[in-house]
Amino acid sequence: MSGDPHPGGGTDGDGPTPADGADPARCGCAGKTPLERVVFPARERVAERLVGTGVELDPPVDAATFPRAERVERETALVRLGGDPPPAPFADAAAADSGVWAATERDGREVVTLACVVAGDDAAAGDRLGDALGDAYTALDGPRVRIGKGHTVQAPGVTGGHLWLEHLRPVGDDAAAGGRTAASVDAVHAFPALGSADQARIAALNALNDVHAAGATADRTVRPVVAAPAADTPDPARVEAWYRAGVPDDVTVLAAAVVGHDGDGWLVGASATAAGASDRLDPRLPDDCGVLLTRPVGGLACFARDVADGDEGLRERGLAHLRRDGRAVAAAVAGFRPAVGERFDPAAHVARVTDVSGEGIAGVGRLAAASGRSLRLRRLPILEGAAAATTPWAVPDATVETNGPLAVAAAPAVLDRLADELLGVDGADPRRVGTLGDDDAPVVNATGTDLSRAVEAAARWPTAATDGGEAADGGGGGG
Repeated sequence: MSGDPHPGGGTDGDGPTPADGADPARCGCAGKTPLERVVFPARERVAERLVGTGVELDPPVDAATFPRAERVERETALVRLGGDPPPAPFADAAAADSGVWAATERDGREVVTLACVVAGDDAAAGDRLGDALGDAYTALDGPRVRIGKGHTVQAPGVTGGHLWLEHLRPVGDDAAAGGRTAASVDAVHAFPALGSADQARIAALNALNDVHAAGATADRTVRPVVAAPAADTPDPARVEAWYRAGVPDDVTVLAAAVVGHDGDGWLVGASATAAGASDRLDPRLPDDCGVLLTRPVGGLACFARDVADGDEGLRERGLAHLRRDGRAVAAAVAGFRPAVGERFDPAAHVARVTDVSGEGIAGVGRLAAASGRSLRLRRLPILEGAAAATTPWAVPDATVETNGPLAVAAAPAVLDRLADELLGVDGADPRRVGTLGDDDAPVVNATGTDLSRAVEAAARWPTAATDGGEAADGGGGGG
């Protein structure tokens, strides 16, 4: 893994780097495009446009999954939002009568598409974004296509936006071991005062965290996706070298995708795939269901506060979490998932797994609300010093993470066994945070404390009686 050879963040000797001009108040997942105001309304418009086509939109999940096969065929495309539409996947192969589309029809396999949008403020409105994506996605109609994972991130000063696509198609017989392949894409704002290989490591691990949440930890592959001002656009081979230097040794790095834009600042990201032996979790949630984090939150907040205040101790505390490979932790959690084809047993299996990232702890509440439940937050384990980062930060929520912990929902006895398992795993520090209730709000504050210093939105959360919560600082909230 790279260290931090260029702490000043200027250049790495042969051109501009992601750290150039990076905003400490808008780094990592801070400042992401609002889900409720932009992303979800856009998804509704897109879904309406896709009716009657061979293209469908997956639910908003951490990662798309599809049957594991001998190999995955890949193809990428880049277009301007509102400009010429992208070609249908594998159109050149179909025109050459290679049988790609015919094989898709014959074996019932679909093309799974990952979509990453670099949007300007003018395009980041639910109706505009939805209409532009609707035009682009309907153009993919040809083979059967599933938009498995989409990600939108705003870049300051960009006019309109860009849509980058990666199409994945399983080829050959299903793998002898069975299982599923998980795929995702993510991009974050670059970090100030951080070397390029470390930027690449954090971005790649952040994308891999989504496939880890889907139970996939084997055969890990990333494709670097970097967006930069047009005048500073790096050579793709240079970007690929950053990622090869930064990612763990077991991760395969594919050719990089580079997007030049007319705005300010860099975005670093990746598409990611990995293999697992379990399927997507969607059983009925147990009536008695608790929630566990695999470690405290606050890594990104500590880093952001260090940049603002110059606290070197906070920087190292934050970077230790941002750089951490969550594979071993995710593999331990995956051991509590039902295998493909196995019936879910609430007494043995976890019921939901997600990663804590751009939504912070509120994302766990949204996951619960999708099943008609709510998160009753009884304790908020957060790294010491992280809560104070909200004052200078663009997103007033110290639980917003990049490459954050996994959140796991399961029956209490299952969480007890999982916590015992995680205690022996490097990088894990399991903390019970609450239970799933039947309240109307996605998150209910049952800590008995004021959480608004750490999470501004907590001032609007309903409160509930508690048997004793914990303050939102210092990493508290044990098992």
